[in-house]
Order: sequence, then structure tokens, then C-alpha cells
Amino acid sequence: MLAKDSSEIDPAGGTSCRVVPLSDARRPREAATPGTAATESRLREEKDRSEFFAESLRMKPQMARLSPDALEALIRKARIMRFADNALILARGEEMRLAGAVLCGGLRSSVTGYDGHEMSISVLRRGSFYGWVGLMAPTPSPWDMYAHGPTELLAIQITDFRRAMRDHTELNAIVAEGLSAKLRKAFDHMHILNLDGPEERLRRILVMLAGDRDMFAKGTVPRIKMTQEALGSFIRCSRPTVNKLLRDMERAGLIQLAYGEIVIPDLAALYPPESLERFHLR
Repeated sequence: MLAKDSSEIDPAGGTSCRVVPLSDARRPREAATPGTAATESRLREEKDRSEFFAESLRMKPQMARLSPDALEALIRKARIMRFADNALILARGEEMRLAGAVLCGGLRSSVTGYDGHEMSISVLRRGSFYGWVGLMAPTPSPWDMYAHGPTELLAIQITDFRRAMRDHTELNAIVAEGLSAKLRKAFDHMHILNLDGPEERLRRILVMLAGDRDMFAKGTVPRIKMTQEALGSFIRCSRPTVNKLLRDMERAGLIQLAYGEIVIPDLAALYPPESLERFHLR
């Protein structure tokens, strides 16, 4: 469960999650004295970790505008959390207690109907900020949240984030902007599900699952590991329909189907750049 704050967490069904508090990296070892090699090494480690946390938060454009003081206030309370693939991180209805950035892997949000059918909503990938919805007031999660692949999160307790908002008022405007973008994306998602055709929806989901194209190293080819049934839960189509759509895309040269994965040789061909802003894929 994501809200629990301890060194070892059991998010669901015995799946282990490791938490690495930043405060541990800042705590000097008793054996180390000023001027020793051990102390200097620990100081370098602290600086590297702080710079890494700052860089991770700045991946989100809104956070990149933060003043050094406001950024430091968040970094002081940050820690790294690691989850196994498909681990339940936060159950629907539980109070949202953490916010932060996705470092690797992803966060898959989904809801399950009374008939047991699961419908996936979105996947947040590396560089995405999660937890906007719970920052202003205590809020139950509207969806179940799972790790999408082996996942690492930069995590800040929401209570600590709210204290930082009180002490650094610039954070309030950034949170309002983040919530506004979240609301606009929700409206677009409803538009897509109700008005766009299955192929359009599938293309958009494949781009979302591949992640931010600006973060790929040159020459890197995106690969998506997901079952066709899971893809169908995103676009509200049956597995045979998804299979036909994927085969059509493969014949058109847009994707390559391999065992257990989908290879996308050219993201821009699958979803032209001019379509990115409409669906907030940047």
C-alpha cells in the first residue's frame, strides 16, 4: 500500500517494495569523522542523490519552474520506492498520501466494474508527475493503481508537500496548473472513448505506452510488452478486434509484432507530431 511509510512495504499479496529515504543518505555514520575519506564519499553521495532528485522533478515542465528553495523543500522529504511488475500500489477508495515523479517503469490506472471487467485508464511513464488529485485536500483514489513493469517512484508524503505549498506559495499555482491539465485530459479521454474509432484509440494508446519520445536515446526503438487482452481494456475492444487492428498496422509498416511485444520503429509515423498537443502526449 503506497501510503504506508516504512523501510519495507508489502503493497499487495506479499509483493515487496523497497523504500530508500533521502534522510538516510544525509545521516552521517558514527564511525566517520570530519575530513575522513568516508565522510567525503558520503557528502558526494548526498550531493549526487539531491541532484538526481532535482533532475527527476524537473522532468515535468511545471516543476522545472520552481525556485531552488521550493525545490529543496520537496527534495528534503523525498524517497525512492520500488515495486515489482503489476504490484497493486494504491487501491480505489484509499486516501492518496504520496505524490512525486515516475523514475522508471510506469503507473497504470484502472477501474473494475461490478461484472469484474477491468478498464485501464492511462499509464504514466518516466518523467510524469503523479498525485496531483490529492494535493489540495484529503482525497480517495478514484482508481486502482498498479506498477507497469518494474517501477521506481520518487515519492513525497502529501502532508509534507502541503507544508511546502504553505511555505512556498509558488507551488500553489503549479498545483492548480497541474490539476487543470489533468481535468482537460480527462475530458479528452471521454471524447476519445465515445467519438474516435478503434484504430485511432489504439494508435494513441500505443504512443502513450511507449512513453515520451523526447526521452528516448538516439536510435532507441520503443518496445511495448503487453497482452492484446490488456490493450483491449484500454480501448474497449475485444482481443480479436485488437489482433486485427495490430495486424493491419503491421502490414502498413507502422509496427512490428514479436513474441510478447510490439515494436514501434517510428513513433512519428504511428502518431504524427501535430496530434501530440491535442492528446497531451508531450
